[in-house]
Amino acid sequence: MDDGFVAPGARRPYRGWALGILRGSLTFSRFFVAGDVPDDIVGANMKRIRANAFRDLVPEEDEASRHGWCSIQDPVDVELDHEKVSFNEYISLGMRIDTWVVPKPLLQAHLRTAEAALLEKKGLERIGKKAKAELKLMVLRKLRRQLVPSMKSVDLIWNTTSHVALFFSQSARIHLLVQELFEKTFDLRLVPESPGTAAERWGFDARLEKLWDNLEPTVLGEVEIAS
Repeated sequence: MDDGFVAPGARRPYRGWALGILRGSLTFSRFFVAGDVPDDIVGANMKRIRANAFRDLVPEEDEASRHGWCSIQDPVDVELDHEKVSFNEYISLGMRIDTWVVPKPLLQAHLRTAEAALLEKKGLERIGKKAKAELKLMVLRKLRRQLVPSMKSVDLIWNTTSHVALFFSQSARIHLLVQELFEKTFDLRLVPESPGTAAERWGFDARLEKLWDNLEPTVLGEVEIAS
């Protein structure tokens, strides 16, 4: 890695799936943080970091998945403070994602049983679409109380000096989640790294900026596919 990122401490062992700088794959995506970064970015936003920390899924609620910040050292630790988040010029956070995973055959079997019991109780031959949806929700909640959500966490390492952030996932879906959470927390945009963001970071004089603006895409080669 060419941005001088240093692993921010040892991790405590835990059960779960995590992707990050100190465990798992070192595959990452580069982002550029766009906007004016305050000198004490952590102190200025600690309240919002805590407000956007991960909250446990509740079986009685309708959410099938939930995400939020956690400690980069332990995704189970969501009691965040300055020492857990700030490491010199780096901000280090984990984004934890919990999801209810109810096997489809299990849901269908319990739903059939619940439908049969309801038909017998009401003396009906069939139930309506609305009643069926309500019954499915009730069965889901019952099954969730017997299960543990699947958990994974992905690390975000942000160099506040260079404005470069490394996010240890290449999933487009998870990128959208962290970008939304980052902007909500810091009021700054997390932009996928590109030649344009690199040029903004390095800085152009007026002549180079004009040349950059006049650049056009170039096709380096074409491949003919036989029909």
